[in-house]
Amino acid sequence: MIDKETENRILDFIANSKEPVHSTEIANSLGINRITATKYLSVLHGRGLISYRNVGMAKVWVHVENPMLLAFEKNDENDLAIKTLNALADGVCVLDKAMRIVWANRKMEERHGRIEKIRGRKCHEVFHEEKEMCKKCPTKETFETGKNCLETIRKKGYDIEISTSPLRGPKGKIDAVIEIVRAVKRK
Repeated sequence: MIDKETENRILDFIANSKEPVHSTEIANSLGINRITATKYLSVLHGRGLISYRNVGMAKVWVHVENPMLLAFEKNDENDLAIKTLNALADGVCVLDKAMRIVWANRKMEERHGRIEKIRGRKCHEVFHEEKEMCKKCPTKETFETGKNCLETIRKKGYDIEISTSPLRGPKGKIDAVIEIVRAVKRK
């Protein structure tokens, strides 16, 4: 078990490093055994607080700004949040500040294509087939106000209801917005 003080020291060291760091650097800097440091790093990685890259045979560790956003970027089908959102009948997507698609659930993939093909593209280009952002973009409003938003976009013969909520990182900063999208027949 990792104590909170050691956890915070490791997280601070990684977050303040300009480059990814090796476990030996972390252990030496914090005055702990390298094997113990490696175990702690595995625990923190399992909780989504840090990530690593393989460089040759070694792992180098990097800070994760938003663990939830990392889960969406990895699109791990075993992640409980991903499983839950994929089970919904409504479309769900996560957008970054540049209005690029970070993740989309299966319903959105059915409508617009596999995530591998739409990730990184602008939402209005993929979802609405428009060159410009929607005039009443609820995602833009959520980024600007930090509040949930609900907007209805009229299409030929039906409406699209878009509900947005901010995804905040551990420090409260809005890192992304999650959209829930529902097509509604007009009465």
